Amino acid sequence: MKKHLIISICSAALKVIGTVALVVILARVFSLADFGNFTYSLTLGTLLSLLVDFGYNLKVIRDVSLEGANIKKVATSAFFSKIALFIFALIILVIGQNILDIDNKVKMASLLIFLSFSFYSLTNTFLSVFKGLRKYLLELKLVAFDNIMTFVGVSIVAFLTNDIVWASLSFMISRILSFIYSLWIYLQEYGMISPKVKMIKEDILEALPYAAHYWVGNAYLNIDTIIMETMVSVEKIGIYQSGIRIVMGLGVLLTAINAVYLPLFNEANSRGREVLIGTVKKINGRIILFAVLVAIVMILFDETIILILYGNKFLELNSFFWVFAVIVFLRIIGASYGILLTISNKQTLRAIAGFLSIIIITVLDYYLIPIKGYVAAAYVLLAAHVFMTVFYVVSVYLEHGSFFVPNIGGLNQTKPKK
Repeated sequence: MKKHLIISICSAALKVIGTVALVVILARVFSLADFGNFTYSLTLGTLLSLLVDFGYNLKVIRDVSLEGANIKKVATSAFFSKIALFIFALIILVIGQNILDIDNKVKMASLLIFLSFSFYSLTNTFLSVFKGLRKYLLELKLVAFDNIMTFVGVSIVAFLTNDIVWASLSFMISRILSFIYSLWIYLQEYGMISPKVKMIKEDILEALPYAAHYWVGNAYLNIDTIIMETMVSVEKIGIYQSGIRIVMGLGVLLTAINAVYLPLFNEANSRGREVLIGTVKKINGRIILFAVLVAIVMILFDETIILILYGNKFLELNSFFWVFAVIVFLRIIGASYGILLTISNKQTLRAIAGFLSIIIITVLDYYLIPIKGYVAAAYVLLAAHVFMTVFYVVSVYLEHGSFFVPNIGGLNQTKPKK
């Protein structure tokens, strides 16, 4: 178990290198305007690629791990379903680019990044198969190949060209090479069957609940950047995105928390309510302490962190960096409550919380950004995280009759089970 957890954490860390660490490098290479254009393209490509992923990463893991699973059928169905979804998402992207009236350079960069993430989604189909079959070392090997090649390749091209289109092109090429390599490895192990239209249609409908939760869970960190594109300069988008990328980078902590505590919570839940409450209270004490320490470090050393990661041209972020620190705090705190909802088969509540958060962000951003500027988006995102955290905590209390907090006044009191 410990070996598998270590491998999962290493895999998550490598994914951060291939995305967030790469963005940090590009922030130093590009001008502030080009960085704003690139991160906007990155955000647009990410949102559309969520339609291609469609929650299949979780679905495939579940399907192949079932006893007697037909690996070829699961992989084939997911693969060709993603291709169908890719065509649909590509049409939306082309239409959306014309509606948003963005310049040709950003159009090309967002298209290339969307294609990059789409190929990465196809690669993830095979990674999910290997993860579901507990072939963690093989998955780690493919993840390392993909992310290290992407980080090195895109960084070199960006340094040589200082151009967002060329950087986006190198991003796509590295993802294509990773896809070819992972497909070759998968076909050597298992192979595929002939796809059927009916099979693809049924699989997409079956994946719909996974897609709803997956899209909502990822969209609320990206939607504000799309909204502000017509309201603020690209330089301001670049500054805002530099803070968002730190939040996303620290998301690896959430991955680690989920990887470590999900099986522990599951085991405790199987042993009864009192065992679950005792176990989670103890763990939550550690999580709260860790979240406080991370937030304090971010607040006390805000300028130093910005200078180390991005340089002088991003120091404007310093005036509201504390907002991102509080968001990170809330995301870490909310992780354990999210796990509790998952083991209680309350994924629908998580999706509802995410969907309502997106509505809050959309409405408030359209109202406040024209009045207060791009900084308002950070405060709106904080408000959405406060709402989501409270929603999680209250939902868990209603389900289990406990706030699962350690001895803090009377708040830790558990409601007797009727």
